[in-house]
Amino acid sequence: MIAALPLLALLAAAPADKPPIVDRVAALVNGEVVTLSELAERAGPALLKAEQLPAGAERESAQTAALKRAFDDVVAERLLQSKAAELQLEATEAQVDEAVEDIKRRNGFDDAALERALKEQGIDRATFRANVKREYDAFLVLQYQVRSKVKVSDDDLRNYYQSHPQEFGGEDEVKVRHIFLPMPEGATKAQQAKVEDQMNRVLQRLKTGEDFAAVAREVSKGPSAAEGGDLGWLRRGTIDKALEDTAFALQAGQLSQPVRAGPGLHLFKVEERRVAGEKSFEDAKEEIRAHLVDQQAGTYRQQLIAELRRDALIEAKLPELAQ
Repeated sequence: MIAALPLLALLAAAPADKPPIVDRVAALVNGEVVTLSELAERAGPALLKAEQLPAGAERESAQTAALKRAFDDVVAERLLQSKAAELQLEATEAQVDEAVEDIKRRNGFDDAALERALKEQGIDRATFRANVKREYDAFLVLQYQVRSKVKVSDDDLRNYYQSHPQEFGGEDEVKVRHIFLPMPEGATKAQQAKVEDQMNRVLQRLKTGEDFAAVAREVSKGPSAAEGGDLGWLRRGTIDKALEDTAFALQAGQLSQPVRAGPGLHLFKVEERRVAGEKSFEDAKEEIRAHLVDQQAGTYRQQLIAELRRDALIEAKLPELAQ
């Protein structure tokens, strides 16, 4: 979609601190010249990164790969431009204005910030608008050629939702009650055994069906004792790791074994489990639809470009582009 056009691609220009490129014809696309400087500008950061590698085969390979990717982009752009002219599809000034405003919004730019970005890239406002219009024209071709082919059914939406739970799930939470019995400071083995025995007897009471909250109010020495040991809803990362692992290993209604951590023994009961922030299918449906439409449109775009290339006369004048 035009709203997703990346700003840097639209601002592509040779960095001001690079020496001027000795220009030459890199290729012909249906008789139209593609220059080396155009490819270098389009390759942008990838070419700069390649040039920072040590001299040798690795650098040459990276430079060639950057130029070939740029060449593929330019060829696709030229072919889509030709198709737009053939179909008499052209972005209006109002559509270009809308696209420029959307680019500003997505990049957090006001007019002044956009002008600074353009200046840093060494291009003027007119060139920038021409770039936007060219991209919009290509978008109109894709919309015209592809929109009738893109089909997303309700079954497609449901299948995606069910097969990608990690994209819509929230964070695990457990509702926990807790009993704490402290160990005396510097406790002897006998003192430790006494506390352990006391906690085991508490556990047996709970296993016979006594109410956890009532027992916690009676025996727990923790800060939540007055609330029946209620710690509320817990997420991972909010309590000691050993206690967290114990609590999150329990299913709703289960009791833990006594756990030694910090200054004493702990006993947990998980009352409920939930996934906080989980998106329902209804909430996620339109997000999934947009994703699947974009995915299908991308596939059809590649197919369209391949068809246009088969019918085009493309002559590479640089050996790197012919490989």
